[in-house]
Amino acid sequence: TLLAGSVTAFCGPLAFIGIAAPHIARLIFKTSNHKLLIPLSAIIGVIMLLIADILTQLPFTNFLIPINTTTSLLGVPIVLWIVLKGKKMWI
Repeated sequence: TLLAGSVTAFCGPLAFIGIAAPHIARLIFKTSNHKLLIPLSAIIGVIMLLIADILTQLPFTNFLIPINTTTSLLGVPIVLWIVLKGKKMWI
């Protein structure tokens, strides 16, 4: 948790996607095989960033929301859920 917090402080809220994507991959595919989890984590991270990018470009307006805001809104609840869930989550 300390390492994840320091990475987030250094890289900004974009790191929340990198923290959340592997946990989401592990939950969805119910495996601990790293040969599967690493590429699946990358794919899920890309999907999360695409969703964040779509949300930043509000339709029918010329107003753009910063990407850090949307990645925080997507990543923080997931990371908090992971921390609060604790050891029950590990396979």
